[in-house]
Amino acid sequence: MTYEEFREEIRKLVASNRYPSLKSYTLPALWIAEKNFPRIDAEIMRIIAAELQIPLIEVEEAARFYAMFHTEPKGKYIIRVCTNLSCMLNGAEEIVKELKKLLGIEVGQTTPDGLFTLEEYECMGLCDGAPALTVNEERFLRVKKEELPQILKKFGWQGE
Repeated sequence: MTYEEFREEIRKLVASNRYPSLKSYTLPALWIAEKNFPRIDAEIMRIIAAELQIPLIEVEEAARFYAMFHTEPKGKYIIRVCTNLSCMLNGAEEIVKELKKLLGIEVGQTTPDGLFTLEEYECMGLCDGAPALTVNEERFLRVKKEELPQILKKFGWQGE
């Protein structure tokens, strides 16, 4: 997607009249950016601010506050491991440790091939399936560390 196409998507979003004010479109606009660009950069934030007629700082604050938005380069697949209480009590720490080992990266980093970014997530609302993780929007519940290689292979991981 080009910046101009992105600008047009925001205009279509606003034309839908789904929300009560222009400012209300900030998170939906950021979500469009997240889905279509490697990261939410300064130009994307400027476009959103201009189209929604809000201060740039408000867009920047939202983009940096929410963990679902990336202002730094990210991998094609974002692996998020829930590290809230239920998941931690059911083995999330072991899942994170194993993913770090398999991928050769730390939490917050992206694999050198640009395929995976590993993140810890405060709560996914999947406590009944703890420990839980997501790869982009696909959910994995009651994950065991032995299942991780198979999960990663589903997304193109070439490890063993």
